[in-house]
Amino acid sequence: MKILFIGGNGNISWYCVETALQYGYEVWELNRNMTVSTRREIQPQVHRLVGDLRNSDQMAEILRNRHFDVVCDFICYNEVQARSAVELFRGKTEQYIFISTESVYKRSTQALPFKETTEKIDFLEEDSYIYGKIKAEKVFAKAYKEGFPVTVVRPAYTYDVIVPAPIGHNCYTAIRKYEEGYPVLVPGDGSNLWTFTHSKDFAEAFVQLFGKHQAIGEDYHITSDEWLTWNDVAEILCDALNLKSHKIIHVPYNEVMEIKFFNDKELLRQRMWHDIYDNNKIRQVTNQWRAKIKFQDGVVDTLNWLKEKDIRRRNNPQLEAELDSLYLKYR
Repeated sequence: MKILFIGGNGNISWYCVETALQYGYEVWELNRNMTVSTRREIQPQVHRLVGDLRNSDQMAEILRNRHFDVVCDFICYNEVQARSAVELFRGKTEQYIFISTESVYKRSTQALPFKETTEKIDFLEEDSYIYGKIKAEKVFAKAYKEGFPVTVVRPAYTYDVIVPAPIGHNCYTAIRKYEEGYPVLVPGDGSNLWTFTHSKDFAEAFVQLFGKHQAIGEDYHITSDEWLTWNDVAEILCDALNLKSHKIIHVPYNEVMEIKFFNDKELLRQRMWHDIYDNNKIRQVTNQWRAKIKFQDGVVDTLNWLKEKDIRRRNNPQLEAELDSLYLKYR
């Protein structure tokens, strides 16, 4: 099969490309050919298309007379981009896979574990990440009814080149503070359960959706079945960093919500809930796939990769300043 990845070397998508190559597929990537030093390098076997997906005229020319068995779109974030994707790839692919997010599920204890049928969040700020994904899903649902061959995939918290810090972001800022001797900041009492999926595991399930006719018009989340509390994560991170003596400080939820760096409050609020999933639906089309990589092993691989080059360990001064203010208050 001929597979096109839009994106392709991100935190989730790199291993999807790698796995597709291992399956023997002809893999193409469409991106702007921008060098990102904090990501993995694009595989030499990949065919490259260079262009800006948001430039409709340019893309029409680049995709002229091209056809792909599967298109995997990792960078569609809102209703406008979804409509553009439908117009751009209509008639050019047998299956379009939209990467959405499990964050669209409405958080409630009664819904646990989350399933693909779980009710969606019904009130959000229009500029939020989740709002954009929900609106995009609605565009694709309508397009499917009109003949567009779409499959929706919802990753949970998936990591490879980022470290899931209890109070942190997709950078090395919080981890560096631990290494400097600062306590690990944990939201609330740290007892809520979360799911962490290595992108290599995600990729094994994701690639098995390629060419599956029964997956057209369906939605799937792909997550691990290992459930950890944020307290567990704090201890595992400190062990992986070989920190023999460390402390944990629990920060009240209301103060975590006041961290200005996290401008998408709904995503931040979700960290206060249990975050566990029922993966039976994805198993039905992937030969009973299950995630194999334990967090304590996967995070060691992530840290080792980050430490290979200084430039990979990004620091965010704004986040660091807000973490410092919490340290000053609670230490």
